[in-house]
Amino acid sequence: MVGQGEMSWLFIDLYQASLYSPTGDYKQAQYPQALNIIYQKDIDKDHLISATEKEWQKLAFNNTQYNGWLNQLDNLWPDIKKGDQLLFMVEDDGSGYFYHNNKLLGGVDNQQFAEAFLSIWLSKNTSEPKLRQQLLGE
Repeated sequence: MVGQGEMSWLFIDLYQASLYSPTGDYKQAQYPQALNIIYQKDIDKDHLISATEKEWQKLAFNNTQYNGWLNQLDNLWPDIKKGDQLLFMVEDDGSGYFYHNNKLLGGVDNQQFAEAFLSIWLSKNTSEPKLRQQLLGE
């Protein structure tokens, strides 16, 4: 484990997140890496996708590219129930796979996607710098 933290919004605990790497250290775009999220409340798939899109907009990603990714996520992600686990595993080659409660959902075989998805939490420009620091073990 590199680090872990909790995401809250207006005094509501949303999820606990943990970041993993083989060495226990974070190096951007050096894989494998895994981001594990355990949800502390029910969140429907549409809200997850909308939140992902808003974060990519804040990080100034190209919407032509991420619109295709959002469509793929819409086909992969389920609605989330309190206590559910969503794991994003990035392999050595940069391809990323999602697991829901230890069951493979599928993946997005694109290293740019993996970097963009992880940047929501790990970018220096993340909207949650405190959580970033916790995930990076700082």
